[in-house]
Parts: sequence; C-alpha cells; structure tokens
Amino acid sequence: MVDSNYNTYLFDNQEVILPTKYKYVKLEDIPVEMLYFLLWSEDREFYEHNGINIKAMTRAALTNIRNLSIVQGGSTLTQQLAKTVYLTNERSYKRKIMDIMLAFFLERSYTKEEILEAYVNSVYLGNDISGVGAASQRYYGKEVKDLSYAEMFILIGIINGPEIFNPYRYPERAKEQGLIVLNSLPDKNIFIENTEEIKKEIENISFDPPPYKDKYLNLVYKVKAEEQSLGLTGGGYTVKTTINKGIYDSVTLDSDSSALLINNKTGEILSFWGGEYDVFYSNQLIGSAIKPFYYLLALEKGYNKDTKLPDQPMKFGDWEPQNFDKTFRGTVTLEEALIDSINIPSIYLAMHIDISPQKSIESIKNFLVSDVGLKGNYPDDLTISLGTVETNPYELTKAYTIFPNYGLIPETYIISEVYDRKGNLIYKRYPKIENRITDISNQAFSEINNLLRRVVLEGTGRRANIVDLDLHGKTGTSDLSAWFIGYTGSESLSTMVKGEDLLSSSNAVPIARDIATSILYFGHKDEVYVYLSLDALQQKVSFFDNPIEFISTGSEVITYLNSIKFDYSFKELEMKVNDALQEIKYFYPDVVEEIEQWKTNNLIDFFEDPYGFIQNGYDLENYLKTLSLDIEQEEKLKNIYQQIKFVYPDQARILEKFIN
Repeated sequence: MVDSNYNTYLFDNQEVILPTKYKYVKLEDIPVEMLYFLLWSEDREFYEHNGINIKAMTRAALTNIRNLSIVQGGSTLTQQLAKTVYLTNERSYKRKIMDIMLAFFLERSYTKEEILEAYVNSVYLGNDISGVGAASQRYYGKEVKDLSYAEMFILIGIINGPEIFNPYRYPERAKEQGLIVLNSLPDKNIFIENTEEIKKEIENISFDPPPYKDKYLNLVYKVKAEEQSLGLTGGGYTVKTTINKGIYDSVTLDSDSSALLINNKTGEILSFWGGEYDVFYSNQLIGSAIKPFYYLLALEKGYNKDTKLPDQPMKFGDWEPQNFDKTFRGTVTLEEALIDSINIPSIYLAMHIDISPQKSIESIKNFLVSDVGLKGNYPDDLTISLGTVETNPYELTKAYTIFPNYGLIPETYIISEVYDRKGNLIYKRYPKIENRITDISNQAFSEINNLLRRVVLEGTGRRANIVDLDLHGKTGTSDLSAWFIGYTGSESLSTMVKGEDLLSSSNAVPIARDIATSILYFGHKDEVYVYLSLDALQQKVSFFDNPIEFISTGSEVITYLNSIKFDYSFKELEMKVNDALQEIKYFYPDVVEEIEQWKTNNLIDFFEDPYGFIQNGYDLENYLKTLSLDIEQEEKLKNIYQQIKFVYPDQARILEKFIN
C-alpha cells in the first residue's frame, strides 16, 4: 500500500548520505504506547468504524457550515491514509467524497493492523519527511523504539500541522502542540504516571540540527542514475553505495574543477567531486595524458627506456609543433621524453608505432577505441599524439586501469547493495571485468609502470608525490583544461581543471595530491606490482602447481586469479583455490587474506547466491552438469528458478531445461 518515492542512501560505511526522508518501520517495532497516543489524538474509534466516523464528520460539517468554508476535517485515520496515498491536499467537498469512497475500499481490502502500519509509514511530518521512522531519525537521531514519551507527543502533534509546527522553523510551537497532545489524554491511563515530568522534558527538548548537505546531491543524482539502469522502481529501499565518506569529505574543489576516484580492482566508484556532467559525460581535450597509451605500444614493439629519440624542429604542413619550454635538446631517451612530457620526441615515437605515420595514427586510435574502449572524440591526424582526443575524467580514469591491472579494466559501479523496506537484501553487486587487453605483454606494462612512477617522483607530476604512497601518473595540459591521471595498486584517480592559461603541474597536480593524501588515511594504498610477463611466468610456474614459488617470485596472485577465472569450471576453480590456500596459509598470511576476500567476491556458489553467481559471469550450463542432485537440491533449484525467471530469463531457461 505504501509506495514512497524516497530511498535511504548510505555511504560504504553505512552512514546516511542525505537525511532520511523515508524509513519503513514494522508495526511490531513501534512502541505500543506511541500507537495508543496516536490513536487517541487522531482517531479514537479506529478499531470500531468501517473507514468513516459519522459522529466526527457531523461535528466537522457543522463547524464548516458556521464558517462557510472547510476548516475542520473530521477524517478518520483511514481517510487520512487514503488522501496521503491516493489523493492531493485539495480541500473541497469533491475530494472529501473521494476520501470516504477510498476509505471504504481500504477497510475492505486490508486489516486494521495493515492500515495502521501503512499510516505510520506514510504520514507527512514536515521537512519532506514521510513516516515516523524517518522523523524519529531526523528530529531526534533515534529509532522509533527508543523514543521517550515527550518525543512521541511532539511527533504526533506535528501531524496536525506539519508546516505550522515545523520543529526547525517553529520549535516552540512544536513543543506547545506536544503539550496539547499530552494534556488531551484522560486523567487515568495505563501509561502516564508523572505528567509534570513529561511536560518538563517537552519544554526542555532539543531537536537535531537539519543535516542537509548540498555537496552530497551530485552523489545521489549519480546513484539514482544507476538505480534506473537496474530497474529499481518505487521507493522505500535502502541503497548502499560504494562512496567512501572519509575520502569525499577530506577533499574540497573549486567550481571549475572535477575529480574521480575508483577502486581499480573492483570497479567501485569511491568518490567524485564536481558536477555529474563534467565528471562522467563532458568532453575536454586531454593533452599529454594520452602519451602513456602509445608509449605502451612502442614498448611492446621493442622500444625501451633507453631508446634515443630526436628532439629537433619538425613541420607537418602548416603544423609546427613545439615543446612546452620552446627549446630543443637534440636527442633524448624515451624515458626522459615521457617523464618530462617532451612533445617533439613523443610525436616522433607516435609516428613510428607502425609502418607509416598514417598507419601509426590508425594503430593508436584502434588501440584506444577498440582495445581500451576509451570513448570520446578523436582526430584523424598526428595531433592525436599531443592529446587532441576529447573525453572526460570517468572515461580516462577507467582507461588508465590497464596499467596497474596489466590489461584488465573492471566494470565500474556505485551501488553495492539494495535492501527492500523489510530489510531483505534484493541486490548485491560483485566485481566484473569489462575489458581485457590480451596482445600487450606484461613486460611492456611493467616498463610503463616504472616510467609513470618516475613521472611522480621526479617529472611533471612530482608535486603529487607523497611518502608511503606508490602513486604513478601523468599530467596533461590543453588550451582549456589541465589534467592529472594517476593510480596506485588499488585506486585510480583523475583531476581536471577547466579554464584558460592553465598548467597541469600547478593546477591539476595539487588537487591530485589532496586526493592521494586522503587515500593514505582512508584508502587501501596498495603498491603497483612490477613483474615480468605473466605468460612467461606461467610457463615456469603456475600458482596452482606451486603457489609458494609463484608468490616468492613476486607474482601478483589476485591478477593471476582474475586472468584464469573462466579457464576452469566453477567447482574445479574452487577446489584449486582451496588447495593452494592450504599450502600457503602458514607462509603468506597476508596473501591468504587477499585470496579469501577474492573468494568472497568471486567464488559465489549458485545454490548460495544465484544472483552473485550469474553476475560473476560463470557458465551455468557447465556448472549444472557437475551436479548430482538429491531431492532437497532439486527443490532448491526450483525455488531459484522462480526467483530468477524475470530478472535473468536466459539463465532461467537453462535451469528449467536442466530441471526438466
């Protein structure tokens, strides 16, 4: 019956993002005293009437006739509910008739307890709050079950005039109305022993300050956009997000700046600053932030950090590119060209990615568009080497995850869990791989990671360097924007500042340093693993064949597990991982902890969590082939079929075929 449009949004630590507008409370969780006080104040014959109270309506009608207008309602609690759920606040005889008709309908369709539960969860209590659950939290910072009698009386008093008795605007009026409700009780009742004590508490009560923080609105707008993509309709949900409150609150940006931080292993959006459009949908020239991508291609082609590149005047038709400092060095190494972001040798390198400059342009563009999946506007000429690609912080941050992940790009998400109004978990998100680059060796990734670390240690990004944080990155400057894109072993970030005459090292990099500092206190701060080609390493030793030797060589287990996740059947993978854990549990307890977390996120058994199994991308058909069913398991599969048939109809068909 109650279909509020309000959801409760939580940070990743369970704190509420915006003040609660709606929180469903079961009737059994509301103190019986409060229900008694409420019914005494609003509808004393609630359990005796069939939706309308003739005596109260007659009294109200006579009052309205004397005043020649509708000044008194005489509505039952059921009529009030009908108005709240189905009608508007219009005061007219026509609407009053609709009240009566709907009240009859409600009384015939629902029990008194269901009507009462719906009422306490939908009644308007001012300040955009629906229901006593949200009002208790907003005004007192408490659950309904923990309210004192004084707090109950004030809440019930607000019902009679949510704007007139608004606790924030007119706290004294709200208290006076609470006293009126208290004084209306019969002298003899089973709950109140000391009226004077409660009166004193009402007079001295204080309300929690309004917790509105406009700075959180952009976060909620983005969460709502993901809600729509999930098909989450209606209201009353509790939505747990991936947003890290500590990181978000510790960074403040100017209006012309925006930034994004994601977990580059799971894809969780940990925070973003600035407008949703600027971060996720705008298109700005990215400047030298493009360079690591084609430097990676060059390293794969056989170039290395010591390769000599010319730094001399060049001219291409009417285009005569320049270095930032307007000087030429004759020759520089590839390493120097990237660390100091020198344009001329970078252009030369970009020209020689393939057999001709035009082929090189096509190769770079194909790599970015098809392999990396970087969405944006692309040029068709050599200016691509200096970053005349237009994109946004979100797309560029995602693209940069190929460096710490050695070719893997996770799917990003901002909603981790959703609970319905009864507290049931109805959605849980597990990490997924969106894209995988397979034709770049880990040797090339390892070399580019070394270079991008040196950009932060001694190059154009050195102002972002922080002791104890393994930050890698690259700057980029264009005519109207300045950038820094960076990453650790666990987080990837981007900062973008819009405006004229900007310089990335002085405009974007300091913001990145602020975010990096927050990572130290509130993030994971893992290091970027540097090692030789995983393919070559696997030929020497597999993690499953010799897990101790695999780890001792410096190989990164989680990257390995992600890379072979779908090479085995679910049961076989589970068995191999568990066997490996037994071997290393006394030697590498820190790695064991990482693997256990990986198992929690990835090894989701179909019987235990069918949604998680499917979202992880496992082959259901192969999984079912491994089963030998007993009667209990067969019944469970039938129940699972009923659960998933509307959400995952293709998987449900596989299950149905297997059962039959």
